Amino acid sequence: MSTNGRIYTGAALTVAALVAVLALAGRIDSSSTTSSRAEVASVHPADGAVLADAPSAVRIRVDGRPDVSRSHISAYDADRSLLNRGALTAAGPDGLAQAIAVTAGGEVAVAYHVVTADGRDASGVARFTVGAAGGAAAPPEPAAPAHAHGVDPVGAALLAVDGLVLLAVLVLLARRRSRAGRDLT
Repeated sequence: MSTNGRIYTGAALTVAALVAVLALAGRIDSSSTTSSRAEVASVHPADGAVLADAPSAVRIRVDGRPDVSRSHISAYDADRSLLNRGALTAAGPDGLAQAIAVTAGGEVAVAYHVVTADGRDASGVARFTVGAAGGAAAPPEPAAPAHAHGVDPVGAALLAVDGLVLLAVLVLLARRRSRAGRDLT
């Protein structure tokens, strides 16, 4: 087989491998992507509520079964102090509860990110006031604690395609250099 024939054969095999990887990536179930959002059924205390007494916990219900290990709820006071006490717990088949300790009156901001067992998620911020309304300035937007999610299947497929392209380029370059060395002798 001629040199050009070998190059074309190698390129055809590389293209076939890329097409196979892309076809596989297209078949990956994308139900866990952010296009499918969970709906928040309720937040207690409700957003904008004015309470005479401080609650002992914040509860969130969604339209699915929450995954406690991948979800979080964080409550902050006006001084941006974290009010959480203990770990996040399940509250029935469709809810989560986070124990909090409010030590003074004023506005409390609750940042949440709930991930359901089927991969859908819901996030947001709810605020409520303990004591007199308007007693404290609104706290700045709290930064949610970092937590990890699973591997994105589309990103993993694209990374595999990048690896195959790199491998094909390296093979073609190595073959070209070895042929160039033989031609000089």
